[in-house]
Amino acid sequence: MSNRNSARLNSPTFRGLLAGIATAVISIFVAWAGIAVETQRDLAEKTRTISDTWAIKLASGRVLYPDLEKIPYSDCSEAHLRQLSEFTYKGEYINNIWFFPDGDTRAACSSAFGTWPETVDLGEPNILDVFNNGYVTWFNTPFDKIEGVEHVTLIKKGRYAISYIPTGSLAYADDDLIMLTEADDTSKIIQRLGKNPDLLEKYRSSFGPVFGNVYAKTCANYNGGLCYLTKISAQRVLSENTPLVLLFIVFSLALGWLVYDRTTRSALRRRTPRGRVLSAMKRGGSNFHCHYQPILALDTMEVEGCEVLARFEDAYGPLYPDQFIPIIQETECTWEFTEIILNKARIDLLPCLENRPDFKISVNFFPEDLAGDRILRVKQSPVLANVLDDGFNLCCEVLETGIRQGLSITETLDHLRSLGCLIAIDDFGTGFSNLAQIKELQPDLIKIDKVFVDDLVPNSEVTRNAFLHAILDIARAHNLKVCAEGIETMEQLASLRNHNVHCGQGYFFARPMPVQDFSLYLLKNKIRDRFQPDTLLADFRSAKKDIA
Repeated sequence: MSNRNSARLNSPTFRGLLAGIATAVISIFVAWAGIAVETQRDLAEKTRTISDTWAIKLASGRVLYPDLEKIPYSDCSEAHLRQLSEFTYKGEYINNIWFFPDGDTRAACSSAFGTWPETVDLGEPNILDVFNNGYVTWFNTPFDKIEGVEHVTLIKKGRYAISYIPTGSLAYADDDLIMLTEADDTSKIIQRLGKNPDLLEKYRSSFGPVFGNVYAKTCANYNGGLCYLTKISAQRVLSENTPLVLLFIVFSLALGWLVYDRTTRSALRRRTPRGRVLSAMKRGGSNFHCHYQPILALDTMEVEGCEVLARFEDAYGPLYPDQFIPIIQETECTWEFTEIILNKARIDLLPCLENRPDFKISVNFFPEDLAGDRILRVKQSPVLANVLDDGFNLCCEVLETGIRQGLSITETLDHLRSLGCLIAIDDFGTGFSNLAQIKELQPDLIKIDKVFVDDLVPNSEVTRNAFLHAILDIARAHNLKVCAEGIETMEQLASLRNHNVHCGQGYFFARPMPVQDFSLYLLKNKIRDRFQPDTLLADFRSAKKDIA
């Protein structure tokens, strides 16, 4: 897939559209599922009513057969027919009793139809004695002996057969099937009665009412098992519920549009610098990582520490510190961010600082975390405790601009100093701190901003050089060490050494780098110090002569 296509698939609009369509489809599906399930429940209730009625009718007639066999008549006399009529009248669900003189398939008379001139042969029963209990059935058998009667259904045992008041099949259903089953296992079909004997296989292969036709199957116990299977087509369910389906479609489309709009807006917000930073903070700073810039002692040119610098990169690319730091400050996530950086630095540096007990790790602290109610969070921080417990020499850098905000950070700095931390004022000379504030804070180190180091070249502004000399005088007066930032040339290095600046960092030595590169840098520096200790100093002396 090309980068252009990949970008389109990851675009907020596409994601929002996908979410909206998915929501609309799912909503329509849920609505249809509700309609289909409700239809199936209604069909099952009607089907159960039919099958239960059949069972009740058949049970009421079953008790009559012994009494019928006790009738002392063997012909179709009026007395016999009158007695059959009395049984018919008393039977709640019976509408006709047939008499078979020889107990075969030929009927001579019945309580409803009277006597025929000749016996009527009904032919072989549709349902033979499947349960071995003496009952045979003519189900929906053609009959033309009585005007207006085309089919008859009767159940015979011995010399008598009973026809019941028609319950009929379920007119509500599109198709149905009556099944005789074993009494203890309704899945074992003995005989099927209906126009569509394959209906059972279609029912068994269906995936439920949501994904096709709606089926209902109920069973009742009658001298074995009597089951009734009904079906309503999906097309009919849809046509009968068209207004409701259309309403749900409109609702689902509206819901889909709302989801599309909200998802798109949310995705766009997440792609803004603010959204990306907040998302990373919620995930524990997953997109933040650390780069490390070496700090060298300028008299020996040995690496004595490093500054930890936060970097950010996610799927949408990098964000620079001047982009994500203001967001962290605005959202008051400063200490959470500092803990994330401290913990990542601890994990990164622990393996490569073995046998370097004096190595200093400089980390920037936000001044607002060192004052007011936030002091307690710093004092109780488990991350800070872990860093110190692992033996790191932590140097806490505080921006000079934070000092001029009037924040009372002395108590926190005293606490950090009591834990063994060094205190440094970062970007010194760019703010408006006065000598009284410097004396109160008692820092161990001040870091000269790059803007002053940049002018340590021939023909530089005298004014800025004067500022630099003033800063160095302040440091000497208060017995403070000085670290220069932004060293980029040999001339700057030579000038700083001439001014007895203690340490420095900058592109001249190394750019900020990932921990893998930093570990390799430390190794190379160690090898150079062991086998070529005077190389860099020789270069420095050469540059010093040129300056002179």
